[in-house]
Amino acid sequence: MQIKNKHFLTMLVVAGISVAAFPANAATITVGDVLLGFRATGGTGASSNLIVNLGQADTIYRDATSNITSVADISALLISTYGSDWNTRADLFWGAVANANSAADDPQIDGDPGATNYYTKAQTTLNPGVKTSNPANITSSTSRVGISNNIQSLNDKFSATSGTDSIVIASTGGTTWSSSITASNFGVGSSIEASNVNGIDATGLDLYRILDSNADANPSQTVGVPHWEGTFTISSAGVVGFAATSAVPEPSRAVLAALGLGGLLLRRRRRSQKA
Repeated sequence: MQIKNKHFLTMLVVAGISVAAFPANAATITVGDVLLGFRATGGTGASSNLIVNLGQADTIYRDATSNITSVADISALLISTYGSDWNTRADLFWGAVANANSAADDPQIDGDPGATNYYTKAQTTLNPGVKTSNPANITSSTSRVGISNNIQSLNDKFSATSGTDSIVIASTGGTTWSSSITASNFGVGSSIEASNVNGIDATGLDLYRILDSNADANPSQTVGVPHWEGTFTISSAGVVGFAATSAVPEPSRAVLAALGLGGLLLRRRRRSQKA
């Protein structure tokens, strides 16, 4: 069966620009889930932390091959916690963490050995799907295990507080997102969050995986050196997305225009031949 030219061009366009769009956030936390945290340093919501479970770091974000346009729509949560102007506030921060297991000798889970950490760094220039941040190496195994323990403490707080995919907790008292940031950013040492004078929707969070050991690691990487996995974004409408490192790039407008022009020229040529 012969495909009409315009139908063929439509198929090319659709195949070229399509991306994954599905909710990845999980209702109850399990080992390896990414927790996305928000805090305000003043104004509405300064006494509250919003924490959202974005699902498994290893099976959803690690080595992802497709962009996720909608990981979670948290607009209502952001408005109720930080006000309707949350997306323009310079004092609102966000970041994310995950850990495979706390102890270095814990068994691997989906290729992540014990004390495998995931954490974010703010992009220096917003460019989702392109690494623009500069994470520091964490050369000490003691530090890597300490980071895992700190992340696990927040996991435990999330699990004890909620059976849903998000919680709003006091920013002070016990283990909170704010207290974990105050404690040297979960032990990472440098900031794992992003903020912007124009609001956090003008920022991107590069996600990194860092191994404490290569034993049973899949994929393997240099121990203590952060490996970039992709970029979390948030729109002004409160939709969290993820730009993968190895996603097929979208065709440029010039390419799409060329395809369309080529189709028109082909049709005209065939008409002139028939004439």
